[in-house]
Amino acid sequence: MEESLALLRAGKVNELRRRAKEALKKNKMDPEAWFMLGMAAQHEGQRSHAIECFEHALYAKPEPKYYRAKASVHMEGFEFEQAVEELQEALDLKEDVDSLFLLSICMLFLDSPDATRYMHRAHELNEKRTKELLRDFFLRFFKNDQGISDKEKKRLWAKISS
Repeated sequence: MEESLALLRAGKVNELRRRAKEALKKNKMDPEAWFMLGMAAQHEGQRSHAIECFEHALYAKPEPKYYRAKASVHMEGFEFEQAVEELQEALDLKEDVDSLFLLSICMLFLDSPDATRYMHRAHELNEKRTKELLRDFFLRFFKNDQGISDKEKKRLWAKISS
């Protein structure tokens, strides 16, 4: 997965897609190839195709990261109920910090009081990873938000960086 993410960060979506298709020629049931193809589709905004690819990966091998990937596509489309379903499937397989964190974010958007419980559980499992996810979330969604004062941004950053 890290190699796939590195290719996406470098803007090499076509290379990622090419590798995925090569792998699928050898094995139509290769879950990692479907996962890579889904990541490429998601990166290009092809949400329906990305979901389809992640479903192929899940059919071949149910794994939490494939459920999280599918949930992330739903989250991008503000389909938080569907994302919650996918994340609960991931957590049924294995409790992990990333799924708990994303579930907490979905619950925030759904105005659910359970958001805090899931964030606390993620923090209990791995404080360092939870803070890393919080910092990444802040940098992606709040850092450049003009609707949040600089004072509030500094307060939030101090809280998640401690």
